[in-house]
Amino acid sequence: MCDYHFRVEWFSSMSTFCGNCPIKDTDCDNDNCIPLNGVQRPIITVNRLYPGPSIQVCEGDTINVTVQNLLDDHGELTIHWHGIHQVDTPFMDGAPKVTQCPIPYGSSFVYTFNAAQSGTHFWHAHSGLQRADGCAGTLVVRQPLQTDVHQNNYEIDDEAHVLLINDWFDQPTLSSFIGHHLAGRPNTPDAILINGHGEKQPFETTHNTINQTVFTPREILRVTPGKTHRFRVASNGITNCPLQISIVNHTVAVIASDGRPVKPLQVDAFVMFAGERFDFVLTADKPVGNYWLQVKGLGDCSSRYELALIQYEGAHAHNMERVSKPFNVMGTILNPYNAEDIPGDDVIPIHSLEALEGDMDDVLGTDVTTYYLPLDFNSVSRYGEVSDGNMDSHGSDMHMHDGGHSHTKRAHDDSNDHTHHQDTSSNGHVHGEITAQINHVSFRVPRANLLTQKEDIDPTSLCDFSTIDPKCKSTYCECTQVIPARLGEVIELVLVDEGFGSDQSHPMHIHGHAFRVVAQQRIGDSVSVDHVKEMDNMGNIDRDLESAPLKDTVAVPDGGYTIIRFLASNPGWWLFHCHIQFHLSNGMSLVIKVGEEKDFPAAPDNFPTCNDWPAASTKVHKHENEDDQNMTNVTLTCTGAAPLVSSLASAWISLLAFLSIIMSGTI
Repeated sequence: MCDYHFRVEWFSSMSTFCGNCPIKDTDCDNDNCIPLNGVQRPIITVNRLYPGPSIQVCEGDTINVTVQNLLDDHGELTIHWHGIHQVDTPFMDGAPKVTQCPIPYGSSFVYTFNAAQSGTHFWHAHSGLQRADGCAGTLVVRQPLQTDVHQNNYEIDDEAHVLLINDWFDQPTLSSFIGHHLAGRPNTPDAILINGHGEKQPFETTHNTINQTVFTPREILRVTPGKTHRFRVASNGITNCPLQISIVNHTVAVIASDGRPVKPLQVDAFVMFAGERFDFVLTADKPVGNYWLQVKGLGDCSSRYELALIQYEGAHAHNMERVSKPFNVMGTILNPYNAEDIPGDDVIPIHSLEALEGDMDDVLGTDVTTYYLPLDFNSVSRYGEVSDGNMDSHGSDMHMHDGGHSHTKRAHDDSNDHTHHQDTSSNGHVHGEITAQINHVSFRVPRANLLTQKEDIDPTSLCDFSTIDPKCKSTYCECTQVIPARLGEVIELVLVDEGFGSDQSHPMHIHGHAFRVVAQQRIGDSVSVDHVKEMDNMGNIDRDLESAPLKDTVAVPDGGYTIIRFLASNPGWWLFHCHIQFHLSNGMSLVIKVGEEKDFPAAPDNFPTCNDWPAASTKVHKHENEDDQNMTNVTLTCTGAAPLVSSLASAWISLLAFLSIIMSGTI
């Protein structure tokens, strides 16, 4: 049993615990000091660390994590173990209202599960925007060396060579999220962090009468000359910010993706989308010295980059000169952003990786159920009342535009008409809220936990392909969208990023399973799902059914498709969603129901439940004067059904007040 205790709380970077960091560089190592990139901001921490504690265990170990919710804004909390399939323990998956009820403020929840999937994974909050504010850490499950197909490809697998990388905002993420989706402001991240480290905020000091500018320390990764080192990297990406990793004067051999081994591939750089993990081998065969590991942002953070130091034993870090701009990477690049089929070997799409684990017999045959799923954005111009029913339609026009992006995208209909269509005010702002959708539907979180309280959920709040209203292509719709799968059925998802509402590539993540990436192509700036379906019917889409890589997260290129297949072998309700935090929070998800309730494992005794609060009522019996007599037997009801914007504003004001107290140092 591997026991951990997570204290989740709001804290602050560059707090008083940091003393005189970085002017006195040793102060940056103080207990409870989180330097980040030198910018002070509220941050959600686990045990006052960022990244949170790294869980590193052996294959087959039982992991036991007690999570204590001490978030002073009274936010609810769940933790997802990204990459762990939770076979026989679906209620430990951490998907709020899908596999468990969120942990209330002041309460604890114990996650107990088997580390059955070896490889590089990570854990993170799956509630609200907490992952984006710091609630995340790495999770490595090492297998016995004799069963590792790559045992002869590396000599050192150092626990210090496990990296969590992510884009980062210099203020609480909720501010950027609301500003982007409700006010049309850009959502460009302020920085990139490598294991929570970065260099941004300058600090002025004087040494021997000489003025100096110093910065918070960057991550240092030490290697032994002449040895081969295994590095493990997980992307906790928040926005549409693919991250390109390279090491100056070195190539690396990619040996695994999402914890699954692949045929070694020598590359100059590789790109990571939110939720992906890569393992690579670095051969320390260069002259003893210091070399930069660069994480370069793409997409919405193309102007951002960060560095870590690869330090050979015997080299000194203080000899490094400051870097004022990112390095230009040439050569072979794996998993490019918005991949296109480009002749030659310079760009290698992710589906070209060759799996080294098992055969593909489990996803072959003729009994394959295929779903074509369009992904895109809508702008809701008029937000109507939400009413109960199988499919909630809000009386609104659908305008395909992602606020905060500079280019114009096209609306479409069944005729594939690429007419320009935007609803903008005189100042250029887009009217309405931006919402992310799968299959023209935004996901509605259930009122009770799907896995253990199905009887408490109104069946008309669920929808599937047979019940989704065709009007949802032109009208805003939301529901709890479900893809049913028989136990043992092969499911194929043709994911089409139509690109009419955005130029963003969507990294899609599945819970409870891994899938084969059998095809991927970018067709153009935009494409309709009907066009992709026609291509497929005409035999113009080739599938790799021999050695396709096994993954649990894969990007769908803008204006293109990615096709995945998996065997529905793990009973339960499993979330499938875009791993860009803003897209998930805005509705780009659905659930896959594998098997029937009779197939599901029994939940632990006294497993927490949740539901809507019934209306509270009070009758008035006493009266002070005759005018009050008319109040007899009048029922006063509080339904809690405040308008969405008012509720958001109230929560936002409360959070800002709390965070301002933290930053003022009064608590």
